[in-house]
Amino acid sequence: MVRPGRPPLLRRLVSESAIYGLGGVANQALAIVLVPIYARQLGVANYGVLAIVNTTLSLGLMVTTLALPQAFFRSYLKESEAEADRLRVLRASLGLRLLASAGGLAIFALLAVPLTAVLFGSAAELPVLLVIGPIIFFDSLNLVPLSFLRANRRPRPYAALALARAVLGSVLIIVMVVVFRLGVLGVVLGSLGSSVVATTIGLMVLSRSNALHVSWDWKLMRHMLAFSLPIVPAAVGGWVLNLSDRYVVQLFDGRVAVGIYAAGYTVGLVINALVIQPFSLAWGAAYWEIARQEGAPRIFARVMAGYIVLASTVALGLSALGTDAIRLLLPPAFDAARFVVPFASFAYVAYGIYTIAGTGLNLESQTRWLPVIIGIAAIGAVGLNLALVPSLGYIGAAISTLVTYGVLAVLTGYVGQRYYPVPWPLVPVVGGFILGFGLAAAALVGPDNPLWRLGCFVIYLPLLVALRLVRLEELIVARDALLRRSPP
Repeated sequence: MVRPGRPPLLRRLVSESAIYGLGGVANQALAIVLVPIYARQLGVANYGVLAIVNTTLSLGLMVTTLALPQAFFRSYLKESEAEADRLRVLRASLGLRLLASAGGLAIFALLAVPLTAVLFGSAAELPVLLVIGPIIFFDSLNLVPLSFLRANRRPRPYAALALARAVLGSVLIIVMVVVFRLGVLGVVLGSLGSSVVATTIGLMVLSRSNALHVSWDWKLMRHMLAFSLPIVPAAVGGWVLNLSDRYVVQLFDGRVAVGIYAAGYTVGLVINALVIQPFSLAWGAAYWEIARQEGAPRIFARVMAGYIVLASTVALGLSALGTDAIRLLLPPAFDAARFVVPFASFAYVAYGIYTIAGTGLNLESQTRWLPVIIGIAAIGAVGLNLALVPSLGYIGAAISTLVTYGVLAVLTGYVGQRYYPVPWPLVPVVGGFILGFGLAAAALVGPDNPLWRLGCFVIYLPLLVALRLVRLEELIVARDALLRRSPP
């Protein structure tokens, strides 16, 4: 029997995605706001240095995370039947996270000197690298309260915590860079300050929920690690796909090219905040619930169809209007960054396809395939970067990113069908993606006119319907599905 007042499942998914996205949207929006400040205070070359530092920070945090949030959701949402079981999982997760965070801090402190020499060729950036370790410690530890809020379907406190970190970090960075003129060091110091505050608030959230307790349940920890550790190589492979190209661009083209490439990528990355990240956060908890319903594969297919229309529309909008945003926000030296935006935006659309297509592998506990799939795509990314960047520069890196994310989505969908068949809507997905990227390319290579770029954006949805990639009846069915009450 349906519980009175309970909203439809898909509508809850959309609603929670929007709320989860508030923090991400704010973070990406503030990142865009900070780019002009970086451009004027740091210059193109030092902006390239900052991109390399952020790339290294991302790798360190990814390895230290050990993919434990996924293991936490599995144990907390799927395997725990009583509140006592869920509390046991939470306490063990906190203990395991403390060990991993402390280990990451120690390892990074030991590697700071050789990393500085390898990445920059001098010791001038050593203070910057030394700050990365503490950031990794606090951000990694904060994943426990964030995962707790997600698992308990509390998107508002989650968004508030993420928003607080983004706003505070931006304020501290502006003070450090503009007032104290600390350059790249000021950026990482501001990030550290906001990380400490956000983690403190997150632990207070656990305390108020009577959940701030550490357990050394080694049996449960081993069980969680058995699930999560096979995902770590996949996460590192994802880092290779997403960020390692900065190292290749610096190797062949230098810091200035990295700065231009990173600026364009930042604009394209806004889609991650608007669509991909909020959807993934909500989807990570929701698909377990959907899987228990009759006809779950059909629901997954419907989600995929709706996702591709929404994500491609946003990616096209960023690509078409990104030129004007870059010219408005950045000095003329960054103008070429606009050509990177479509590749970055649609690469993240492909990443979202991969996230949905991999649902069956997670449901059937076939995560062992993820390192293989992402490893293949990552190796392809490195190979393409080494082949394309020497001749095409950072545009070669952009092409590599888009192609390899597409390969990732296709391989994941193919393997996932072996274990959990889903009637994926291939024609709408592929056609909607190609049409969107084609219009994005036309917006850039056509007349350099804002009205032309706007027209390329506006015509997308009518063309989807005209080409029968999306039918009006399907849109009506999707609307009705969102308005219906969810099954018991």
